[in-house]
Amino acid sequence: MTTKFNKVMVIDDNEFDCYIAAKLISNSHPETTVLEFNSAESALQYLVDNQKNPDMLPELIFLDIYMPLMDGFDFIKMFRLLPQDATKHCEICIVSTTVDDFYIHKAKIDESIRLFTSKPITVEFLESLSDR
Repeated sequence: MTTKFNKVMVIDDNEFDCYIAAKLISNSHPETTVLEFNSAESALQYLVDNQKNPDMLPELIFLDIYMPLMDGFDFIKMFRLLPQDATKHCEICIVSTTVDDFYIHKAKIDESIRLFTSKPITVEFLESLSDR
């Protein structure tokens, strides 16, 4: 299986969920580099620090909604403030356990968010991303 994503970022405050997602991506797409972050703040800082180095930036971000201090939607607000050169090749996919219709609707109408899926991500879901 091939993928168009050379670098993927996983942001989830639950270390187990982050590990599982990263492992699944690595196992099904060994050519993809996975960046794991347990807080939106540290992930955002990584993007800020590397905004002028496109080779260090992810093409896809798997983002949890519910996180302390900075949730997924706060992260997206800050992500949008980065220069377009740093964000134009990056897509965001919300990965959450939420069943709250408000958050699902909010994610689906946000043009920054490519997809919304439930945890855990699956190999089939990753394959569907490769097919798009």
